[in-house]
Amino acid sequence: MIFFLVSDIICFVLLPQSPMFLKIAFISYWSCPLTKVGVLASGGMNIYVLSLANYLGKLGHKVDIYTRVHKENDEKILQTNKNVRIIHLAAANIKDTDFFSYKVQLFIKKSKLKYDILHTHYFYSGLIGLELRKRLAIPLLSTFHSLGKTKELYVGIRDAFRIDAEKKIVSKADGIIASTELEKSDLMESYKGEGKKIFVLSPGVNHHLFKPKNKVLSRLKLNLPLKPKTILFVGRIDPIKGISFLIEAIVKLTRQYRTFEKNYRVLLIGGDISSSIFWANSEVKKIKQMILSKNLECCIKFIGSRPHHLLPDYYSASDVLVAPSLYESFGLVVLEAMASGACVLVSRVGGLKYLVKDKVNGRFFENGDVISLSDILWKLLNNKKERLRLGSNAFVSSQRFCWDIQAKKMEDVYKRFL
Repeated sequence: MIFFLVSDIICFVLLPQSPMFLKIAFISYWSCPLTKVGVLASGGMNIYVLSLANYLGKLGHKVDIYTRVHKENDEKILQTNKNVRIIHLAAANIKDTDFFSYKVQLFIKKSKLKYDILHTHYFYSGLIGLELRKRLAIPLLSTFHSLGKTKELYVGIRDAFRIDAEKKIVSKADGIIASTELEKSDLMESYKGEGKKIFVLSPGVNHHLFKPKNKVLSRLKLNLPLKPKTILFVGRIDPIKGISFLIEAIVKLTRQYRTFEKNYRVLLIGGDISSSIFWANSEVKKIKQMILSKNLECCIKFIGSRPHHLLPDYYSASDVLVAPSLYESFGLVVLEAMASGACVLVSRVGGLKYLVKDKVNGRFFENGDVISLSDILWKLLNNKKERLRLGSNAFVSSQRFCWDIQAKKMEDVYKRFL
């Protein structure tokens, strides 16, 4: 602001302020954001971390993502755009977060770096963040992406180490980013989180990539047959994803309708099908045995993980995207499918309830209800007009989750802590 005197009147002129660009450190210890999606532990969190960083970079902020080395055993720095770097550092045992924290501190010191905000992703990263926060004296925000308590509740798997770590992070972090109001409620009730430091900010979707495409052209591009109706699943092959419910529903439909096997196919996208480790996985073995025991190899196929940039073609090539999850903290796959104009059929759980409105932009079935799933699936497969209506509405409703908007909201949260 400047002022000058005109005939004894003091005039003030407000000059435009230059934007405040931040230097942000992400910790993504559990897996590198560049890891192939759907393989092992890589999933929606990887897409979230990389997308958020890149869109913050578009706003002018500098973002460094610290992660563990993978594949080649060397430390690399990769530039994803002019403002975003992925910094690979060596790690010891997965639970030895102190060692990784030391490696990050060493890199920062040698590189003479200073950050304004520290943002961690998943509970292992959160533990590293607590140590870095003490050393760097900067605000710490944490996003869990999923919670140990909810996994225990819906899948029956208790991880005491994880739950204790999450409680510690909730208590000591400066801020927590929750994807939905439901997650905020879980953090407050199960983890005694303070409501005033929990910010609800949903993930986004890249509408430049995920958009409706011609079904025939998409199938031709992917070398998929044009005639059969296609049911699609996309995600990690994990018990919490509820794939067995989808298989049971298909079994039911093949018994009811003799022509089903010839006219329908199910594509399961996820996992590294070229790896013996994949086929040795207990959940994969369970699903494979279900398929073999019912002689459904003809119409249910594991096709493995697919590059993220090809998923819009798969969504557009499908007739129905099914997400039969036992729980979803948000449901990024479903959002991507909706942005691609796909007809979605999802279980009424977790964050999916914030994305889908039944009979408006998709369909719900009750968690684990195979009869309901098979009945609704059959009706959708045989009603093209309804599929198109739901897909069109899904595309429209997905617009409020654009990453351009969500990154700006995150920027606003960060600036609260400066």
